[in-house]
Amino acid sequence: MTARQPQIARSWPLVLSSARRLSWAPRFARDFAIVIGVLLVYFLLRGQAPANADFAMKVTRVLVDLERDTATFWEPQIQAVSIKLYAVQEIANFVYAYAHFPVLAAVGAWLWFRGRERFVFMRNVMFISMVFGLLFYYLLPAAPPRLLAGHGYNLGFVDTIFGGNTAVSYAQPSLILNNYAAIPSFHFGWIALASAAIWVNTRNRWLRAFAVALSAIVCWAIVATANHFFIDMAIGGAVVAFSWHLARRYERHNDRKAALRGATL
Repeated sequence: MTARQPQIARSWPLVLSSARRLSWAPRFARDFAIVIGVLLVYFLLRGQAPANADFAMKVTRVLVDLERDTATFWEPQIQAVSIKLYAVQEIANFVYAYAHFPVLAAVGAWLWFRGRERFVFMRNVMFISMVFGLLFYYLLPAAPPRLLAGHGYNLGFVDTIFGGNTAVSYAQPSLILNNYAAIPSFHFGWIALASAAIWVNTRNRWLRAFAVALSAIVCWAIVATANHFFIDMAIGGAVVAFSWHLARRYERHNDRKAALRGATL
């Protein structure tokens, strides 16, 4: 045996151990690639929805009237206070433009490592909600607050992201752009999904507090940037909640089928 052979023999367990530690990587990459692929299809379909501006404005007027009737039309006042300081305005812009998908990705990865089935459930909720979202975008388009003044319906909103005077860039390719996809608000709904996923998958009080704060901060940023009304976010949350229910029923159906197959073997 040469002098190098003992060194090679000792190194093999380390190589095998490293390979076992990385055995999760292909499955992890495949699961996230599926999500990215479905998201691309979803955004492409959303971008192709007819841009019926007049109808979208009528829908938005109805939503504003509903908020006024229920004494929840607080968005203009919240935005006015939020953008008094430029630094606070930029924080809201940054949260709205850059926090959404990184948060979803981080929570998804956390769930995957806690148990792939937890990640799959959150993914399924998101996929189901996309179907409902597309139905809204095609059948019930609605304008966001930031576009109202441009249509002669000035309620005092300021477009802090697309109106200039910001270092934040939220430019989107025209192929996926849809200015009249205000309801349901998945900018809130999917963050609420992430918060719910954190809450039900841990008992750590700090993580649960973070989950609540996450949805609250994003809700504030959405209003402060004039991108959605509260009712848009409520509809987004309701769609996600119903999608959660359907995903749970689908999961239980699969569990029953698996149990029956096991009983017949």
